[in-house]
Amino acid sequence: SRNREKSKAFWLWSIVGMLGGVFSLFAVVAFNQPPPTDHVTACRMDQKDPAHTIILIDQSDPFQTNDYGWVDSLVDEEARRLPKYGRLTVITPNTADPFEPQQIFSACSTGAARSANPLFENPRMVEDAWRDSFRNPLGVAVSTVMKDKTAPASPLAEALYSVFDRSDFRAEASSKRRVVIISDLMQNSKGFSFYKKGADYSSFQKTRLGRFSFNADGAEIIARIVPRQQYDLPLEDLKLFWKSYFSDANADFLALN
Repeated sequence: SRNREKSKAFWLWSIVGMLGGVFSLFAVVAFNQPPPTDHVTACRMDQKDPAHTIILIDQSDPFQTNDYGWVDSLVDEEARRLPKYGRLTVITPNTADPFEPQQIFSACSTGAARSANPLFENPRMVEDAWRDSFRNPLGVAVSTVMKDKTAPASPLAEALYSVFDRSDFRAEASSKRRVVIISDLMQNSKGFSFYKKGADYSSFQKTRLGRFSFNADGAEIIARIVPRQQYDLPLEDLKLFWKSYFSDANADFLALN
């Protein structure tokens, strides 16, 4: 009698365990179902980007051949740091229409190898798909911009104002927002020119352009200063201007050179 009771209990708990395993498997599969995405950009159809990085490339002065390597490494690092479905956009200042920077590239990451789920994905296949659909087209776009002809002006402040006016870059659109500026940081437009006024933030604030304010809501701003044989203004003056500019905009700013 005791053996029969033990046998019944054993089978009962075995069935419970199997059912629990089946339900757990279904739960894991359900939670890992990919959201609907756009077949061109690989971005989520519900527009809930987990992150958005905008790279602003200032080609007002020509890039040198030795700039291509470090820019490509920088872009690769930014692309890899994005989570799956994170958006990356590349823009350049627009001399003809300063408040409408030109968009060169915008797409979402399919997920690099390090973000692959080993239970359901092959990291090597994930990396190959990421390169083919995201990283390689991004590299082509950046390379094209760097080889493009120089521009007669550099409306950086106007372009940055437009960045934070984008509907897909507001705090409610993405909680992790990052702007990477590749430039010598020389603002030069009809609105304000460092060549005429210097990097004087107080003078800038008195201009019409200086009164165009925005709230970055704590977005990260990284400026990678393009190396030049000779700078038109001391780098510390440039860094101080942009530090004040982004501090007033409530942004987390870091300038690197």
